Amino acid sequence: MKLELANKILRNERYSKLVKKLEALEKNRIFCGHDMEHFMSVARIAVMLCAEKSLEVDKDVIYSAALLHDIGRVEEYINGSPHDLAGAETAAEILDEIGCPEDKKADIIKLILSHRCYGGEESSPESIFYTADKLSRLCFCCKAKDKCNWPENKRNYKIGI
Repeated sequence: MKLELANKILRNERYSKLVKKLEALEKNRIFCGHDMEHFMSVARIAVMLCAEKSLEVDKDVIYSAALLHDIGRVEEYINGSPHDLAGAETAAEILDEIGCPEDKKADIIKLILSHRCYGGEESSPESIFYTADKLSRLCFCCKAKDKCNWPENKRNYKIGI
């Protein structure tokens, strides 16, 4: 599996700085983090869900979207911007910097914009990405679950779908 775009994102200086900034902003966070472990979990779960549904997707698009989907949290922490919207804007700029083709860029942005809420077709890539983001969270064993403000319907209290 060749993940050319995802690897270019990882090597992008701006992306690296934002990931480090996000890590610093979440240093004392007791809730789920938005780090590389989360990004990779979302990607892997999304790829597995697509395979289970026999949905052919570009794995590079999935991994790229997973790397970028929470990068807008930096803006959210600093100025209160919704992180999906801020992330889509920042992702578009990073994708331009790495020379991402426009069709793949559009697909990646759609996934980023869908990860917080999605009410469309159940077996679409956007729905699967949304589900993968939620399944990546281990609410069933979280030490901070009693203090979490995440809505009950988004919490993951089980293994599997």
